[in-house]
Amino acid sequence: MAMNYENYVKDAKTWLHQLCTYLGIDDEQKAGRIFRAVLHAIRDRIPTGEAIHLGAQLPIIWKGIYYDGFTLHEPVRIRHEDEWLEFIRTKDAFAEQADFPTLDHVFYAFQDVMSFLRDRLSEGQYNQITQALPSDLTVPV
Repeated sequence: MAMNYENYVKDAKTWLHQLCTYLGIDDEQKAGRIFRAVLHAIRDRIPTGEAIHLGAQLPIIWKGIYYDGFTLHEPVRIRHEDEWLEFIRTKDAFAEQADFPTLDHVFYAFQDVMSFLRDRLSEGQYNQITQALPSDLTVPV
């Protein structure tokens, strides 16, 4: 079986270009960091089985980024929106101040990423993610 790396790169770049549109930015590096931060926060917040199901729906390069640092875990307990937004911010290693200078920046980036995921994941998977998030958090439906 031949490995078609060019298609993997193309799929990952397609997602990244589309994500830039959702975020309203042209900076692909920043968009990639934001996406990684939100994906890692979601991954660590949802049960392990759900985290694995989410990873299965990502393009292969994004799967690698998603699973980087992944361990079997108990979901992180976060009960309030501000805790959740701070948790996302901590996932943006070394760039959190550039990408997320305020919690409002985190909130809007999270909303945009969730809208992006809603349009790409199965409805069931998206609903599983939203149900695992803090109850006072507004997510796109």
